[in-house]
Amino acid sequence: MPSSASRWGRSAAERGTPSAERASAQGDAGEVEPPLISCCPLHFPEEEAPPQEEPRGREEAPQVVDLEQLVPVGGVFHISALQLPPQAQDVGDWTMVELLDVGLEVYPYSPGKAEDGTQEAVQITLRLPDNVIYFKVPVVARWDPAGQWWRTDGISKITYEAEEKSITFSMGDFYTVALLQDAHLNLPYQAWELHPTGVDEGLFTVTAVFATIQIQIKDNQCMLSSVVVEEEEVLSHITGKWMSPLALRAALKRAGVNIFPAEYSPKYVPVPRKAALAEGKAYGQMALLSAAFAHSKWNGEAGPEQVVFKVSEHLTAGSAKGNHWSLLMFDGEKVQHLKLTETSEAFSEELEEESEFHSTLYHMVKDSASNEAMDKVERAGCLFIDSVYQLLLATRVLAYS
Repeated sequence: MPSSASRWGRSAAERGTPSAERASAQGDAGEVEPPLISCCPLHFPEEEAPPQEEPRGREEAPQVVDLEQLVPVGGVFHISALQLPPQAQDVGDWTMVELLDVGLEVYPYSPGKAEDGTQEAVQITLRLPDNVIYFKVPVVARWDPAGQWWRTDGISKITYEAEEKSITFSMGDFYTVALLQDAHLNLPYQAWELHPTGVDEGLFTVTAVFATIQIQIKDNQCMLSSVVVEEEEVLSHITGKWMSPLALRAALKRAGVNIFPAEYSPKYVPVPRKAALAEGKAYGQMALLSAAFAHSKWNGEAGPEQVVFKVSEHLTAGSAKGNHWSLLMFDGEKVQHLKLTETSEAFSEELEEESEFHSTLYHMVKDSASNEAMDKVERAGCLFIDSVYQLLLATRVLAYS
C-alpha cells in the first residue's frame, strides 16, 4: 500500500454535469466543449487537521441546493485519490517500468479521526477555469448520488482567491463537486437600450448589476460585442463570434453571465410584476420598428397592467444617448404619449398635449416619424425582426428593470 506521500490527486473539470444533476433544467443549447483535465493539490492532514463537523446527537438533515436559485458555473470537478503507478527503475544500462492494463486505480481512502474524535478533512485547492466569471465567492457543493442532488454540508474552511483564480476548501472524503453561483445576481437590470445601426442591424445593451453586455444583431445572427466588468472587458473567447440568439444565450450562461430570467425568477428577484399581455405585445411591436428604445425609471411605478419605456427616432449608426426621447405607456391594447420626463419629480399618467392614443406602437411612431425612418421600418427583414424579438423576450427587460 502506498504511503500518504505517494497518493495522487486528480480532478476532471468537464463542460457538463452528472446525468442526474438537473443543473441545466432550462435546456441550454450551443456547442459542447471538450473536457478539461487539470490537477489540484491535495493535502492529507496528520494531527492538526481542522474538524469537518462537530459531533451531533442525531444526524443533520442534508443541506440540499435549490437549483432554481444556484447554478453550476465552470463545469464539474471529479475528485479522487489515485494509486501511484509503477515508477521507472534503472537496471544496469536499462530503464524498466511495469505496464498496467487497468490504467490508474482509485486509492481506497478512509478518513481517519483527529485527536478530538472528529473526522479528519482533506484539503482541496482548485484552479478555476479562465473562461467563466464568478462575480461573488462561489458556493461549493458536492454531488450526492444516493439522493440525486447537490449538497453543501460536509464542506468547510472555504478560501476564495479572486486574483489567483483559485478556491481552497476541506471535506471529509473525495466527492464530485461543483462551484455554484446565484442565477439572479445580475438582476434586476440597471438600464437597457436598443437602437438600429443600419438596415437589419442593431445594438442591444444591457447594464446589469455587475456587468454591461453589448450584443450586435444582424439578420438572424447575434454577436457578443463586449462584456465589461469593473471597466475591464472579459470573456474574449466568445466575443466577436456570430451565432444564433439561442446559442448566444447558452454561451453567456455557461460563462456565468446569466441575464435571462426563468419562469420561477420572480421568487428570487424583487421586481413589480407586469401583465403578460402588455409585456409580450410590447416586445413584438418594438422588434417591428427600427427605432431606438430604452429603459425608463418610471416603468416600475406604472402598475402591473402597463409598461413604460423611452422611444426615439434614430437614423445613424452611432449611440442614441444624445437623442430626444419620448415616454410611452402601453397596456397591450393602447399606446399613450406621456407628458412625463425622466427628470420629473413624480410619476403621472398625464398625456402630452394634443397627443392621441393608438392601438399599436407602429401607428404611434408613424404619427411623428420622418419618411426616412418609416422607410427603414418598411425595409426591415423578417429574420432581423425575429432575432430582436427573441432577445427581448429572453431578457424581459420590461419586467426586470
